[in-house]
Amino acid sequence: SLVEREKVDLLVSELVSSVGAAVAPYVAEKKIPWVSNVALAALTRKLKSPYIFRFVPSSYQFATAAAKAGKALGFKKVYFIGWNAPPGRESFAAVQKVFGKENVIDGMFPNVGTSDYAPYLTKMNPAKGQAVFAAMWGADSPRIVRQFVEYGLNKRMKMFGIASFTSEEQLVHMPPESAGVVGAFTYCGTMDTPENKAFVKAFVSKYKMIPGSYQYMAYMGAKMTIQAIKDIKGKVEDREALISALAKVKIKGPMGEVSFDENHGMIADFYNLTVEKGPNGKLQNHCGARIP
Repeated sequence: SLVEREKVDLLVSELVSSVGAAVAPYVAEKKIPWVSNVALAALTRKLKSPYIFRFVPSSYQFATAAAKAGKALGFKKVYFIGWNAPPGRESFAAVQKVFGKENVIDGMFPNVGTSDYAPYLTKMNPAKGQAVFAAMWGADSPRIVRQFVEYGLNKRMKMFGIASFTSEEQLVHMPPESAGVVGAFTYCGTMDTPENKAFVKAFVSKYKMIPGSYQYMAYMGAKMTIQAIKDIKGKVEDREALISALAKVKIKGPMGEVSFDENHGMIADFYNLTVEKGPNGKLQNHCGARIP
C-alpha cells in the first residue's frame, strides 16, 4: 500500500528475513529504491537488484566473521545452535566452512521462540567441544544464555554469540553470569570514539535506554539515505539518480566509515566483543580488536 497507494519514492524498512525475501522481488519489479536491515544473504546474491541496498551484514557474512574470531581464540571443536530459519541455516553453513564439517560436532536448530533448550543443551559435551556458536536473537538470546548458565555449561565451555546476540538492549535481560560470553559484530556500545559517544548520549537522552546494534543499523541506514538524498538535491523522484547516489555514499559514524559494496551490501568493520560488568555493575560489551 505504501508504494501503490501512497506513491512513495523510497523504502527504508524491514528486519525479518522471511518478510525481506517476499518484499525483494516486488521492489525490484516496481523499481523502488529500498534500504533494508534484513540480513538475508540472498538480498545481495540471487535476489539482488539495482534497487536493493542492505545496511546490515548478511547472516553468512556475520557468521563467517564470528567463526574466524572463534578460531583465533583457539577453538578446535565446536557445537552450533541456531534458529530453524534462514539466518540460522546460513550461519551454520559459514561456521562449517571456516572450521570444517568434521570439527562442528553437532548442528542444532530449535524453532524461533523455543522456551526450553534442555534437549539441546544436554547434547553439549565440554569434553568434546570448547565452545558453542549461538545464532538466535531477540528474546531467545537471553533465554538460552540463562539456561546455559543454569546447566553450568558456562564454567566448562565458551558461548559465542553470533551477530547481535549480545546487543546492548539484550544485555539487560541476561543474568550476571553472562559475563564472559564472547561475540563479534559491527557495533559495540562502549566504542571509544567521539561519534559513538555522541550517538549514545543523544539516544539515551531521548529514549532512556542504551542503543544496541539494531538502533545503530537503523540510525546509520537513515544517515546513508539522507546523504544520498542531499547529493541529488532532494529529487527522490529520479530513482536512477537516487540509487546511483546511494551506491557512492560513504559516511563516518560511531564505528568508523561505512559504505555499500558493488552488490549493495554493507561494508563495515567487525570487532571482537566480550560481555563484562561495567563500572555501574551492569552488563556491557567490551570492544576488543578489529577483526581483519
